[in-house]
Amino acid sequence: MLLHEQTQALLDVLPEPALLVAANSEILAVNRALLSELGRSRDELVGSLLRDFVANAPAQAAEYVRSCTRAQERSAPGTIALKPNSGEAIAYRADGYAMRIGPAQSPCALLRLTSRGRNEEFLAILAHELRNPLAPIRNAMQIMRVAEGDVATVAAARVIVERQLRHLTRLIDDLVDLSRITQGKIELRRDSIELTKVIQMALEIARPQLEGKQHPLRISMAGEGLYLKADAHRAAQVFANLLNNASKYSAAGSPIRLEGRLEDEEIVVRVIDEGVGIPAEMTERIFDLFAQVDRPGHGHGTYDGLGIGLTLVKRLVELHDGSVMAESDGADRGSRFTVRLPRAAAPNLADVHPPEAPTHTPGPGLRILVADDNRDAAQTLALMLRLDGHEVRAVHDGAEALLAGDSFEPQLVLLDIGMPVLNGYETARRIKGRPWGNQTYLVALTGWGEEADRSKALEAGFEHHLVKPAEPGALQAIIDRIVAGG
Repeated sequence: MLLHEQTQALLDVLPEPALLVAANSEILAVNRALLSELGRSRDELVGSLLRDFVANAPAQAAEYVRSCTRAQERSAPGTIALKPNSGEAIAYRADGYAMRIGPAQSPCALLRLTSRGRNEEFLAILAHELRNPLAPIRNAMQIMRVAEGDVATVAAARVIVERQLRHLTRLIDDLVDLSRITQGKIELRRDSIELTKVIQMALEIARPQLEGKQHPLRISMAGEGLYLKADAHRAAQVFANLLNNASKYSAAGSPIRLEGRLEDEEIVVRVIDEGVGIPAEMTERIFDLFAQVDRPGHGHGTYDGLGIGLTLVKRLVELHDGSVMAESDGADRGSRFTVRLPRAAAPNLADVHPPEAPTHTPGPGLRILVADDNRDAAQTLALMLRLDGHEVRAVHDGAEALLAGDSFEPQLVLLDIGMPVLNGYETARRIKGRPWGNQTYLVALTGWGEEADRSKALEAGFEHHLVKPAEPGALQAIIDRIVAGG
């Protein structure tokens, strides 16, 4: 049975291993992810019977395929162990979907496979990565407790906490972004933006990593007025991830180059390092989920991370109708990552208004109400605001926020969304119905940060939407606006 090229192309798009199997267990097609995991060629598998490659129970696997082809909807997951080209069998959870293909609409089953070992490895790596920042944070907190009167020591400990917090925030943001992209929930706000501005934003994100390893960064921009049609935040995320990756696989102090230019009406940006390089067999797979260059025992040390940064780069670039490619001349000869994005026309200068420079001058204190069911989050935010001269009350659910507001009549309310009793959206609606509510500035403080979440907050009556952990500067800008009467 011949498989249409479009069906094969769709199969190859799937990020997890997958294969298409006829009712008689003949393998009709396999995707690149499965070939990579098994170390086998397409010719070895296509046209063969699934039972020849099943290590645990060939008859049970064949019956599972037959049940899938008969199913009107997705069948219950099964378990299949497949034989790789070498090494031990790989156990998979198999999700089966009934399909019909070909001119005769022959029944077959699409099996999407999830490696149990791969999931367990990912969870172990995730636990390791989340624990890593906790040790220095705990140590720094103990240092601040013991050295309370030593200003220099406390300041040094605080820098450590801030650095590790940024690391944790970036890790969680990457996980959330990748999840949203995989589910098709990512939203881009594309505008015509100058390349140099995107690079500046990327440098702000990557600066702690680059400075931490003392990399000399050489930036070269060929030409002026290079604009791309992009979501500025997401495009900056792409280049920041590439810079962080270059640092991760390079020795401390080694140079990193970033080059931007116009080539054939495309904006081309290259990030070049002199690090460990990429093995030839990895240049195509380096963007796969969890893929990492494994150099055990190498002098540059170990390489932390989940192996999702480059996957995120590829997905975001493709959402911008662009492409990304990795190249290397071999071990210890560095890497080159090239991003190509469509060029955009410069915006109409009459429509562009330069942003006002942010300023912060101490003003009169505000009455501020903080509502968050995470007590530590509420209390620490309240303490921070009190230290800045504000009168603050902290509560832990929506109903308490309404009661406190009736007596306190706050000028600013910072509301978590996912609270018990009344969530943040309902609490905001009820506040706006109170006599004091129309004079109150409502800010949503939440872990959800997509455009749909912002829109939902505005519909509920919020004036602003901040994503946890909120940058102190962003919150201060809101306070300054209220003090100024804006």
